Amino acid sequence: MSAGDFLIRNTLPEELDQYIEVLERAAAWMEANNLRQWIPGTFRQDEARSHIQTAIQNQTSYVVVHTPTATIAAIFALNHEDPFDEMLWAHFAQDWKDALYVHRLVVEPEFQGRGIVPQILQFTEALVPLKGRHYLRLDCRGNNPRLRQFYREKCRGRELGGLAEMGTYTNPATGINYARFERLVVPLE
Repeated sequence: MSAGDFLIRNTLPEELDQYIEVLERAAAWMEANNLRQWIPGTFRQDEARSHIQTAIQNQTSYVVVHTPTATIAAIFALNHEDPFDEMLWAHFAQDWKDALYVHRLVVEPEFQGRGIVPQILQFTEALVPLKGRHYLRLDCRGNNPRLRQFYREKCRGRELGGLAEMGTYTNPATGINYARFERLVVPLE
């Protein structure tokens, strides 16, 4: 998908290190801002690196390229049967697999405020029916009020608004609280 100066496409295998560095910069920023969502260094570890590499091979990992500079402006991944999503949604949604889940969504600081997240969500919404699903879903740590407000109010663009916040879930094993968001893209019959 191309919109203006940005192109959304699958991550190429040779972009693995760049993709990981985008995640690591975001993790460092989160830690510096006391958000505790991602731990710096995590994405460079073998297990995380292998997970991302598999997502690239499975074509569920995406980059948003700023075409005038050929720079990666944003990254994200799409899942539909991940154990993490099952943990967050299975007790809440009758069929937790009836969604595309957006994960690892990061917009590089120099490209924030340029409408990239609405483009990503529009791209994802177009894939929902193609994948035989009804919902678009995403989550974030519950301790991030600014991001939660963005997802609720304007992540789809100023005209379209945001996603419905579907409460929070606390992982009993870790005590970490997550806020859940969704949008019904394809009406249920």
